[in-house]
Parts: sequence; C-alpha cells; structure tokens
Amino acid sequence: MDAIFGLPPRSPLAEAFSEEWSLLPLRVPMGWNVVYNTLLARRLPDGRVEVNDSEDLFWVRTVRPPWLTEQDAVRKGGLQAREINIDAGWYYGCGFRVVVLDPDWDHEGASYTTTDLEDFVATLEGWMRMITERGELPKS
Repeated sequence: MDAIFGLPPRSPLAEAFSEEWSLLPLRVPMGWNVVYNTLLARRLPDGRVEVNDSEDLFWVRTVRPPWLTEQDAVRKGGLQAREINIDAGWYYGCGFRVVVLDPDWDHEGASYTTTDLEDFVATLEGWMRMITERGELPKS
C-alpha cells in the first residue's frame, strides 16, 4: 500500500499542497511540544497527494504550563501532572497509525489506524485538542 491519496478537489487539505515536498499543515494546540515532524506531502501531476511513508512521522508531548510548579501539577492530578505523548506514522499494510502513550512509551493509552489522509489529520488534531482543552484521553 503506497501513501498516495485522492482528496476531494476543494478540500482545504488538498489545496495546501504544491508539487514540492512541504510539511503537512497541522493545527497543534498550545501545550504541546513538537519533538519531530516529518509529515511531508506533495501534489502529484494527476492531482493526488503523496505523503512520505515512514513509521516515524510525527511525535508530540504535552508541556506543563510554565506557571504551574511540579508540586502544583501533582497536587492537582489529572493530565497536567504527567507527560502525554502522541506518536504517528505510516505502516505498510495498515496505513496511518496514531498512538497516545500515557504515561510513557511502555503504556499505550489509545490507538487509531486509518488509510484516509483527512481522517488521519482530523484524528491527530482532535486528540491533541481533547487532551489539552478537555483534559480527557481518547478511547481506543
């Protein structure tokens, strides 16, 4: 399975690409530290979009607000008291996979797999918003 997608011609995501490789436009909410982002895409001559196909495409982790001391975070509990990671990649035979790691790389909190590029972007952005704005973790 190649990471090549046919997107609706008028979709905002489809319009974001040129024939040159460039970063996939993502809305990363405040409170996240982008550790690495190699989500690159380009428009092919036939209008489809090609995305790089690596298992290591995107990794973010939550950042405690600077005004919140470590003692405050622990006392308040919840998501502010710990680091949450989201990892995303392209896996042959499966498609895109988004994983929430809580509290660390040995504990998978939720995961989602899709072969649809727009669904992948919506899930990635939605999960980051859910964690930061609502203080909730996604369900698998």
